[in-house]
Amino acid sequence: MQSEEFLPSYLHNNPISKYIKNAHKSHSLPTHWNSMDCWTYINVMDQNNLKIEYNGPGENFSDEASIRTNNPIPSEVGLFYFEITILSSGENGCIVIGYCKSDVELNTLPGWDPDSIGYHGDDGCLYYNGRCATTLAPCYAAGDTVGCGINFFNMEIFFTKNGIIIGKGQFIHFETYSHDNNLINYEIVREMYPMCGMSKNGECIVANFGTKPFMFNIDNYAEVIFANVELKST
Repeated sequence: MQSEEFLPSYLHNNPISKYIKNAHKSHSLPTHWNSMDCWTYINVMDQNNLKIEYNGPGENFSDEASIRTNNPIPSEVGLFYFEITILSSGENGCIVIGYCKSDVELNTLPGWDPDSIGYHGDDGCLYYNGRCATTLAPCYAAGDTVGCGINFFNMEIFFTKNGIIIGKGQFIHFETYSHDNNLINYEIVREMYPMCGMSKNGECIVANFGTKPFMFNIDNYAEVIFANVELKST
């Protein structure tokens, strides 16, 4: 299992890395799935807590299941990215990658509940707060690698499929609605956890939180983002 102090290569030259190294409070990144913070139908299969499978009945919505990581993403790092590779998508399965807060229920999929967001593999749509925000790309299934990142400098979430950015937007502002569907306020969600959801038998994925090279070139992407931040600060 990866050390809590692990820092992925794309964060080595970020503008606030010096602050992180010298801060009195350490900032632990998500490094693996938390086998103690998942729904009962999720099975963690390896000692590194990176490979998971669905082992529920998979018959209706009440059989959906999700898992969170060991740590939330500290906004102080400025940028965070992770990927999952679909090893098996089962029959008519729906695997979801996304983020959520610590109090989001895990007997559902990312994007269905408030304070969660998810890119759904069965229809290629991005959901948040139970609403379809946009269609990102065609569906993803076995053999595909999908990624999800947060840029805290401009409050932007972005998604990738097989190494290519397929969509991004200002989705960290989760909306709160009243019973008559009027917008009440916006909440900037800072403490978010990487999340993965499954719903059908045979679904299996393995995650990468930076211990191996990503399919998407996040190092180059981060270099551009950090350079722009440096320019704005001078």
